[in-house]
Amino acid sequence: MRASFLSFIQRSFFVKVIFILFLISVVPLLIFAYLTVTLSNQTVMDKVKKLNLQVVNQVMERTDITMLRMQQVSSQYGISPSMINLMDSQKNFYNYVVQNQELQRVLDTAKAVIGDINDIGIYSVESGEVVTSLDPIAPLTESRYTKLIARFEQSNKPFLLVDDRNAEDSFLQNNSFFMRKVPYSNGVGYKGVLMITLPNEALKKAIQNIDLGPEGAVYIVSPDKKVIATTSREDSFELIKHTGQLLDNWQQRERSDQFTLGHSLVSVKQSKYFHGWIVISEIPDSQLSESTHFITKSALVVLFALMMLGLIVSLTVGYSLYRPLQRLKRHMRLIQQGDFTTHFTNYPNNEIGDLGFMLNKMGNRLQSLVEDLQKSEDLKRRNEIRALQSQINPHFMYNTLNTISVFATLRDYKKIKTMMHNLITILRYSMENYEQLVPLSLELNYIADYVNLLQLRYDRPIHLQLEIDESMNDMLIPKLLLQPLIENSLFHGILAKEDDEGLIIVRATRTTEKTVLLQVGDNGKGIDPDRLEALRNDLAHSLPGESIGVKNVWERVRLLYGEQAEFQIECPGDGTVVSIHIPCDRLYDEKEDPSLYDAV
Repeated sequence: MRASFLSFIQRSFFVKVIFILFLISVVPLLIFAYLTVTLSNQTVMDKVKKLNLQVVNQVMERTDITMLRMQQVSSQYGISPSMINLMDSQKNFYNYVVQNQELQRVLDTAKAVIGDINDIGIYSVESGEVVTSLDPIAPLTESRYTKLIARFEQSNKPFLLVDDRNAEDSFLQNNSFFMRKVPYSNGVGYKGVLMITLPNEALKKAIQNIDLGPEGAVYIVSPDKKVIATTSREDSFELIKHTGQLLDNWQQRERSDQFTLGHSLVSVKQSKYFHGWIVISEIPDSQLSESTHFITKSALVVLFALMMLGLIVSLTVGYSLYRPLQRLKRHMRLIQQGDFTTHFTNYPNNEIGDLGFMLNKMGNRLQSLVEDLQKSEDLKRRNEIRALQSQINPHFMYNTLNTISVFATLRDYKKIKTMMHNLITILRYSMENYEQLVPLSLELNYIADYVNLLQLRYDRPIHLQLEIDESMNDMLIPKLLLQPLIENSLFHGILAKEDDEGLIIVRATRTTEKTVLLQVGDNGKGIDPDRLEALRNDLAHSLPGESIGVKNVWERVRLLYGEQAEFQIECPGDGTVVSIHIPCDRLYDEKEDPSLYDAV
């Protein structure tokens, strides 16, 4: 074997050329392309990671500056003596008006100093009033800051940041609030509360110019997982769920500054100041790989050009081998399609030629084997059909003659005459008609005579109901196909039930354009579920057992119509229904030559 293989390698110039071209061109090119794409991807990924961390740090720095400025201004105005004095209770109305005007002027100045805020106000405990830069002076109960003051007093903290995006009040949803106690001059207790209202838009300005692509996003989240601002387009429910997952993974990774989650790169940073807000930047892999597309495309273009050059060289060198290979390919395709008679004689004197001459010999052998197999299979099929029909006829004759014997014992000559007439008609159809496929109308006439015989035997009314599509009368079906099913319906269904009347329904109709349904049903006793399941299993696996008539019918259908035919037995309430689905293209074939069966 080893010597033959080495001889093949030494003899085949084509193998040498392909092998050399593969080593010289394809392998180095693939290695070059792989290294280029891998290194470029890694370089870009490292760069993106650094830039992503810089983005998070810059956003956090902007946020910290905004919040610290609010804290500094609140400290500047909240504990200044002038602000504390302006909150003293005034009994004189004139002084009260002047004091409030001065207080509003101070608040307007503070608002201008802070910038990017909606409002700044102060609540006086002594007067119970709220003074802001926007709203008119109003009692606490009538102010929109009522809930915020109540929450702040319950917290018992010197200052508090409130950001409740889930609140029902739109005022609380759209703003964050920084509140600070204004103490008495002696430092005991507090004289009021300073309130700074920061709109959501002010925080969004810190991230609005950050573009991480259509699927990337930046989030500013509070320590209790509430989204303060974001560039994401997700709805509120999905947004809360997604940011919660990001923070949970961040906690599990011991608060790592950067990690990979799913198909995204995530960078996280939390403020060390009082607000403790968290900035999250998320970039999907698809965005990370965009920068490498140009390098990848360039490498692929160069690779393609070099491979085309190698292909041209290969085609030029191997041109002398192309024609015999194509001839061999055509020869093999013809054999694959079943044409074993075509031969090619102009093969070259090399291993391809050897294979071609072997194909010629194999085609001759296959043609001979196919012809023998077709004859054998045809003879086997006809023998099986003949054997199955021979099992049906003795079974039927035994039951019929037994019925006539009973009437002879009773000396009922009129019934004997009628039964003999029916029997002669049935025997003529069964024995003298040598056709294996007969029109459905003849089969139904035979069934009617058979039912009349059994009515006379058992002296019971048995009705035969035919539901036949008129277009089905001339279709060809196997002779004596329905008789065993009618016999089972009578003996195992109707007569076993011992009712006064029996009903047998025979249907023939088209179910689809390609399928015809033959169906035999009765109102008899039906079949026990366990026995029905066993019978179905026997039919599905062609196992021996009881119900010879039903099995013979199915075997004949299977042999004549192949795997496209279907056979079903059902018991819908009372009675039994046997359904046979036959492909339409097999129902109108020409009748078979009876001489073929006579020769069996």
